Amino acid sequence: MSASVASGSERREAIANSGIRIIARDGVRALTHRAVDQEAGIPQGSTSYHAKTRHALLELIVDALAARSTADANELAASLNTTFDNGRRLDVAELATAIAGLVETLAARRDDMRARYALILELDDAHLRHKLTTQSEVHAMTRQVTASALTRAGLPNSDDRVEELIALTDSLVFH
Repeated sequence: MSASVASGSERREAIANSGIRIIARDGVRALTHRAVDQEAGIPQGSTSYHAKTRHALLELIVDALAARSTADANELAASLNTTFDNGRRLDVAELATAIAGLVETLAARRDDMRARYALILELDDAHLRHKLTTQSEVHAMTRQVTASALTRAGLPNSDDRVEELIALTDSLVFH
């Protein structure tokens, strides 16, 4: 990978992170290309180069949030698989510890969670909003990991139970 591609990727990440901070701190309406340039400490017009429209900027931010959530779900799945790869049953206390760890990880990314909730409430674009809600690939993956964890713990893993546990976890993060 060339240095210019890497720095372009790094710049897009810095733009997304700055956009997330702005939304978390000031709300979705405060998100402008100029505000992101200032927040990121990059030359004026840089954000517009990487995200030509407001929609493109929002998409960059939503994709960054979704990617982080996907990484969290993958990490939880890997952790559960590594810890219990011998087929040993997961006890309820171990499941609770894993869920508490996930909640702590998500809650530690306060700006991500605030931006996610603000975007869910304020995004007019259904496609982007769906990337952050129960209609996303991330949610599908989370459902799969949750169902597997419940099964390993010998607990009911019906669709209703899975959704309840996900909603509880999301509520704990929100709180």
